[in-house]
Amino acid sequence: MYFSDAHEVVLDEDDDWFDILLETDTQLFVDPFLIYSESSGIWASASDEIAEHFQRSFEVLAGHQGNASSLQYKKTVDLMLFPEPKEFGLGFVSKGNRGSGTGRGFAKRIVRSMAIAIERGLQDLHHFEELGLLVDKIGRDRISDIACNVLKARFITYTQDICVRHGIQMAEHEVQHAGFDTSRKRWAALTVMLPTNPLTEGPTLLVPKRFLRELPTLNSDDWCDYVEPSFRDDLNLDLNSRLRKEDIVALAQRHPDLVRQWSTDRESQPATPYDVDGDPAGLHDWQRLTEHIAVDRPIDIDDVGPGNLNTFIERMNESFRHYVEEEGGWALLRNDDTGLPKRETSIQLLYKGVVQSYCRAHGVRLDREVELGRGPVDFVFNSQSERVLLEVKKMKNGSYWNGLENQLISYMTSDQTNKGWFLAIRLTDSKTEKDRTRDLPERTRAAREASGMDVRSAWVDARPRISASNLENDGPQTLNSIDDPEFPEDGPS
Repeated sequence: MYFSDAHEVVLDEDDDWFDILLETDTQLFVDPFLIYSESSGIWASASDEIAEHFQRSFEVLAGHQGNASSLQYKKTVDLMLFPEPKEFGLGFVSKGNRGSGTGRGFAKRIVRSMAIAIERGLQDLHHFEELGLLVDKIGRDRISDIACNVLKARFITYTQDICVRHGIQMAEHEVQHAGFDTSRKRWAALTVMLPTNPLTEGPTLLVPKRFLRELPTLNSDDWCDYVEPSFRDDLNLDLNSRLRKEDIVALAQRHPDLVRQWSTDRESQPATPYDVDGDPAGLHDWQRLTEHIAVDRPIDIDDVGPGNLNTFIERMNESFRHYVEEEGGWALLRNDDTGLPKRETSIQLLYKGVVQSYCRAHGVRLDREVELGRGPVDFVFNSQSERVLLEVKKMKNGSYWNGLENQLISYMTSDQTNKGWFLAIRLTDSKTEKDRTRDLPERTRAAREASGMDVRSAWVDARPRISASNLENDGPQTLNSIDDPEFPEDGPS
C-alpha cells in the first residue's frame, strides 16, 4: 500500500514528495548533497543545520579526544546517536520496515574516528558524509539516517504542509529526534501532529523526491577512484585488485587532507537524484504494476493447510511466469536506457509484487530477506503448519549453482525447514544460460537426493520478446512436470 492509496490522495503537478510504501522500506536514500543545493523555502538553511551539528560535536570533543571516560567524550557519543528513522520508509531492511540505525556502539565508533581525524589535524567535517570514509561500515543507509535525524523538524513541517493542502487527517505522535536542546546539547522527543501509517499505527514522514538517490554523492567507491591511482604502489596492489572497505577507511584516516580535497572538488559537480517517476531500477513501482495479478488470475485453493503450501507456491510461480512471459513483465526486468538486465534485487521485488496479494488472500505469511544465521534467504512462506524457503537467482549469476546446491540447502538446514524452492530467471541467449536451463532439472534432482530435502526448482523466460519467431525454443513455456511423480515441479518453464 502506498501513502497516497491509504489517504486517498490524487497527486498533481505540485506534489514533489515521494509516495512511500507503508509496509516495507524502499531501497532509496536521502543524499545530503542534494539538500545542500537548496536555496529557498524550508530547506534553504538545511545544510547549515547539518554542518552546525557536526561542528558542535567536533568542538565538544576537541581537547578530550584521547580520554574516552571524559564527560565531553561521552557527550559527543550522545550527539552521534541517530536512531533508525522508520517514519520515512527508506533504506535497507530485513523484515518489515525496521532497520538498524546507529546505536551506541556505532556512535562510539564514529567518535573514535573523529578523534583520529582531530589528531591528524582535521578540526571539522566539511561534509558529514566524510564519515563514510573515516568510519568502517557506515554506508548509504546510515548517511541517510543521519540526515533524516538532524533535519527531522524540517521534514515534519514539510509533511504537515502536504497534509493541510490535501486534507489528510493527522494525529498526535511522539517522534524521536524531533527537536534539539542547544543549551544541554541533546536530542529531544516531541509530540507532533502527523499522518498515521494504518499498517503500523506509527507516524509517517514524507521527503521530496529530488533528495533521493541510490548512492550518496560522496561515497567510498567514488573516493577510492579519486585517490587510488596515487596510492596503488604504496598499498602493494596489482592492477586487477580493488581496495577493501577496511583499506579505504585506513587510507582515509591516514590522509584526512585528501578526504577534504575530494569532498570540496565534488561540490562543483552536479548531483543527480534518482528518477522516481521513471523508476529505472524497479525499486518503487513494483507493487503498483503487479497488484492486479491476483485479481486477474486467482488461485483455486480454498485453504492453504497442511501439505499443500508447496502446491500454492507452485501456482504462484506459474502466475509470475505467465506475467513475465505472456504479459510483458520481462520488459520490467530490463533497464529502459540500455536494455540490459536489472539487478537481482529488482527481480525479487517484482516477484514479491506478484505473490504478496496471493499470500494475503490465502492467509500465507510472506517475509523477504530473512536472516537465517548464514545470510538472508530471499523469501520465506509460512502457512498454518508449514514453512517453505525460496531463492531467486539470475541464470547469469556467477554463484548460480552454488545458490541451488549449497546456499539454499544451508538456509534450510539453519531454519530446520525441509522444503525449499529455487526460482531461476533466464535473461539472455548466452551459451551459459542455455546450458543452465538444460541442466537445472538434473542438478535439482541431485541436490534433493544429496540433501534428503524437498528441493524444487522452476525457471522463467525473461528474454526480450522481439518476436516469437526469434525466441529459441528450450522447452515448453509452462511450469510442466518432469518425469518424477514424487517431486513433479523441477522442470523448466
